[in-house]
Amino acid sequence: MAPDLQDPTAERGAPAATPASPSSSPARVKTVACVGGVSLERGVPPEEVREHLGEADNVVWVDVQDPGPAEVAGLVDEFGFHPLSLEGAGEGQRRPKLDEYKGYLALVTYAAVPADATGAGERRVAEVDLFIGRNYVVTVHRGRVAAVEEAAARWTRGGALLREGVGFLVYTLLDSLVDSFAPLISGVEDEIEEIENGVFTSSDEEGVRELLRSKRTLSGLRRVLFPLREIFPSLLRRDHPYFHGATQVYLADARDHLLRILDVLDAQRDMAAGALEASLAVSSHRLNKTMKTLAVLTGAVAVMGAVFGAYGMNFQVVPLGEYRWGFWVVSGGTAAFVAALALAGRWRKWW
Repeated sequence: MAPDLQDPTAERGAPAATPASPSSSPARVKTVACVGGVSLERGVPPEEVREHLGEADNVVWVDVQDPGPAEVAGLVDEFGFHPLSLEGAGEGQRRPKLDEYKGYLALVTYAAVPADATGAGERRVAEVDLFIGRNYVVTVHRGRVAAVEEAAARWTRGGALLREGVGFLVYTLLDSLVDSFAPLISGVEDEIEEIENGVFTSSDEEGVRELLRSKRTLSGLRRVLFPLREIFPSLLRRDHPYFHGATQVYLADARDHLLRILDVLDAQRDMAAGALEASLAVSSHRLNKTMKTLAVLTGAVAVMGAVFGAYGMNFQVVPLGEYRWGFWVVSGGTAAFVAALALAGRWRKWW
């Protein structure tokens, strides 16, 4: 069954998504520092973050899961974030966008969360907010997001690419977030193909319902992914203070990956629309065929009712009643007329 991505923020123009509900679990903060582009320090305590940020060659990544008021206040105090940029962070209520603040960028993105990770039997998308500074990245999200964990694994295996600074970290995050949508889109494609193959066998109501779910899912994904196209031109500016020329090659690769995903998404929307039209056409054909069959049956019943109804009246002289074979002539004639109607309908392929 296709995932049903609801649209809780349609009035605000936000993406259709099933956002992660606010978690009652305590916040989890992970900090990793890349020292001089050479070594990695995991589990950096909060009191040492400012010291690492003081070195221009270091890169610090702070991942905050399920932030509470204390964690939000700590981010404002440590990094100087504007409170508005943290308002509603990670709650799935905002449109993907890139805002520039004094000293940092605030980037709202989304990641696909597999069905088995939600615990609710459905697939959804989760908001992941990136706060990008000259030598740091802060990610904020609700619940576990596998794409963020995948980005962490890729970044720590970067080797010589760690010397590219904060740009390589941003690239691994964006590329992993975009990658997370590929399995979900592939699953929807398989469901559409299955529905297409069963158009002539499954019930009309079931097929149309599944196709409408698929179309709603694809529309929700497009509302999440399409605005990201507007973000990359700003990140790929030649005079960008945080990303130099070598890093922009990787960001351009992430942009191309996003464009490929969007092309596949648009192709699947067309496929779903075509399958829906085919399903409705088959349904209309079945209805027409049923109506033609009923027309033949109605004609047959009308003839038999007229003939035998007339003979059931209180005539003093029943037509052909004085002949011993009269009843059989009338019955045979009626049966022959009904058979002629049936053969005519069969010849015209009405049933």
